[in-house]
Parts: sequence; C-alpha cells; structure tokens
Amino acid sequence: MAVNFDYKRGFVVYPEVEAKSSAAKAPFVDHGTARPDKRRYYSAEEAQLEWRGMWMKSWAFAGLMQDLAQVGDYFRYTLGKESFVVVRTGAGAGEIKAYYNVCPHRGNRLVHTDFGHVTGGCFTCDFHGWKYGLDGANREIRDEQIFRKEVIADRPGLTRVSCEAWNGLVFVNPDPQAAPLREQLGVLAEHMAPYAFEQFRVFRDLEVCWNANWKTAMEAFLEFYHADDVHPEIIPLTATLECQYDLYENGNSRMIIPVGFTTNRIADRDSVSEGLKAMLRAYGGDPEQYRHLKGHQYKQALVEAKRQWGRKHGYGFFEQLSDDQITDDWNYFPFPNMTMNVFADSLLLQIFRPHPTDASKSYYNAITLCLPVSDDETRVFDLNEFAHGPKGWKGEERPARFTPTDVSEFGYVLAQDARRVPEVQKGIESESFTGSRLSESENRIRHYLAELDRRIGRAPG
Repeated sequence: MAVNFDYKRGFVVYPEVEAKSSAAKAPFVDHGTARPDKRRYYSAEEAQLEWRGMWMKSWAFAGLMQDLAQVGDYFRYTLGKESFVVVRTGAGAGEIKAYYNVCPHRGNRLVHTDFGHVTGGCFTCDFHGWKYGLDGANREIRDEQIFRKEVIADRPGLTRVSCEAWNGLVFVNPDPQAAPLREQLGVLAEHMAPYAFEQFRVFRDLEVCWNANWKTAMEAFLEFYHADDVHPEIIPLTATLECQYDLYENGNSRMIIPVGFTTNRIADRDSVSEGLKAMLRAYGGDPEQYRHLKGHQYKQALVEAKRQWGRKHGYGFFEQLSDDQITDDWNYFPFPNMTMNVFADSLLLQIFRPHPTDASKSYYNAITLCLPVSDDETRVFDLNEFAHGPKGWKGEERPARFTPTDVSEFGYVLAQDARRVPEVQKGIESESFTGSRLSESENRIRHYLAELDRRIGRAPG
C-alpha cells in the first residue's frame, strides 16, 4: 500500500497530542545518508575503541532490584572481559553498591554464580580466604602474619564502580566518577515514570552467545521495518509501517508500535479478525459488547478491557497511563545496549553485550517480566510469544537464567529474529557487502552510531 511519507516528519502515531506529551513526535535529527562502515561490525580494532571510549565510561543496564530484595543479596554482571558484583548494602531503596568481581590478593573471582546471598556480612574469596564487607572494605587477611607489612599496608579492598537504581532497574558504569544516571537517561526517565516496573516479576530470563557482533544483534530490534517478512502473523493486529520513531539526546531513542486494531496492511479494515477478538477475551472483554466497532476502531475495546484488567488485579498505576500506553508497544532504547518493549502489563528487556575476545560474537540477554495476576484463571501476556501464556501466574518464584539449546526456546516471536541475526553477520562480513543502506524507519541505528562515534572521538559520518 502506497503511503505519503515526509522523511523529515516521519510517521506520527498520535498527531493530536500536545507538544509536552510523552507521546509527542520528537524533532527531526538529520544523520545523513552515508552507509555505516561495515568494519565496525567485526573489526578487533573497532571493538577496542568501543571498549576504552564507550563501555568503560557509560551507564548500562546490569540487573533488577527485585533480585536484591534483602541486605546481602547480590547478582553478577558481566561486560566483555570484566565481571562485576552488585550487592544490596542496606534496607533503603538506593542502598546498593557495585564492585569489580576481583579479589585484590591474586585476582580470583569472588562470586561464581549469577545470583546469590552474602553470608556472615562478608564476601569470602574461595582461593585464600580473604574477606570483604558489603561496603567493599577489607575485613580479614587470612594468616596476616606471613605478609610483610608494606605488602598489605593499604588494606586492599574491592574496587568500586558507579551504580544506581531507577524504577526497579539497576545500572552500572565502570567509571567511578560518572555523572548521574538520570543525565544519561534524559527524557526517557520522564516518559517511563508512570510505569511501576518494580511491580513486574521475572517470567523468563535467557542468555546466549550469538555468532554476531553486539551491534548487529541489537539493530534487529531497533526497527520494525522487518516485521512484515519476519513476523507476518502480527500484521492483522499490529502496525508495521506507520510506526513512530523518535530520536533523543545522548543516543537514546524510542519507537511506538500501535497494537490492537485492523491495520493499513489489511485491505478490509472494517472487519474484526479472530486474533483481535481473542486478544480482547484474554483481558476479560466480550467481543459481543463491541460489535458496533469496526476493525480499525477496535483499539477502543482493548483499552477498556485492559483498564478493567488493571483494576481487577490491583494495579493502580494503570490510571496514570494514557490510553495509548495501555495498548501500544512503546519501545525505548537507553544508550548504549538495551531495548525495552514497554506494555502496560508486560515488559521485555533485551541486552546486548560485547564478547571479550571475538568482535564477531556477542552475548544476548532477554528478560521478560509480567504483572502477576490475582486469580487462577487469568492468563499473563508473554511477549516472547506475543500471546497469552499460563493461567494464574503469581510470579512468586524467580525462574533461573538459562541458556537455550535450540532457538525455539527463545519463544515463537523472538526465535524469528534470532534465526536471522547470525545470517546478517555472515553477510556483513562478505566481500560483496558495502554497508547498510538505511531507511528512515531505521534511523535509530544511525542515531546510536553517531553517539558511539562521539564517545570514542570519531568525527560524524
């Protein structure tokens, strides 16, 4: 279907909103039309520039506050060749600290599991028994008398890095003198403030090593231009072309994908598909009650059903959300390496991290969170499948992080992307490939690359 398109304006999903609204279209940012140098997707030299100029000086998502429920709870955060440990040090909301996961005695890793609890108030090195308090201070050097005094005169403790929590999410910056996290998040923190992320619970947590550079992998999730070919089953109920792309300061960006109506890709927009009716029923709505609505108007029914769903299960923050936040996929990108598919009742965090030695590989972590339901009949929305999952899920037990042995374990929808990512990497490294030719629906790619260039000191373009 031909659509009039002005690249400086782009698609505007909610043209009637005020300029100060979080839904408002961001001003145009022109990053030109040049093709990104393909070597940045596999060059070891490029990876080193990124490591020194960006990774070691940037805030990046590390984990969830819900995994630090008690004083002494910790999780491990791995970034490239480095490992960090983030620990709850006090009962207050902001009382968390992060350290290099390295014993200063001989370099042994202090923790060896993704999640755990510090017993006795101290981290204990399992190589020579040195102990460190939750504040990182050295508490004990076993058999101290065998050391010359000058060797341990500084009482070496753990090396601290910057760590902050925001809305239930924990971020780490290896730079101990980093500016506050909120400066990096900018307007994104304001946009997502109405959501109570701390009420969501982990539904699925997977991590895998991909045969693709971290940027290759991440870019698959920064645009929806691929949806018609990769996710054709969602076309009857989700916009794929007329999505809104917004570019913000510090390399951050946002994509809005309208959900819950008969889209422009369907010739008969008056008809209501069985998929739309099934979605409405999953939230307790009755399609018979909305027989007066045409397919392109059907989002109104979904808004009403989901608001009632929120009231039924006790989620007061739904009242702070606009109708469009209730139904649509507001996909945020906090620079440098995370996408957040934000729905009113479900949240998908995708994190892309560099491989420590091979620029053609990366680590991919996908954490799906859902709002627990209050009865045994309601199904929760599983974003990996883009469908409703088990009934009566209460989120009482956090599932372990797992490594898929087959791509199907990603979930139906994510598996469709996962199968293609390594194939894209192979093509990028082909002698025939001369660089991506990016559309204006892929402008978030140019935007984060421009910020990455700025941080490593490379001239734009």
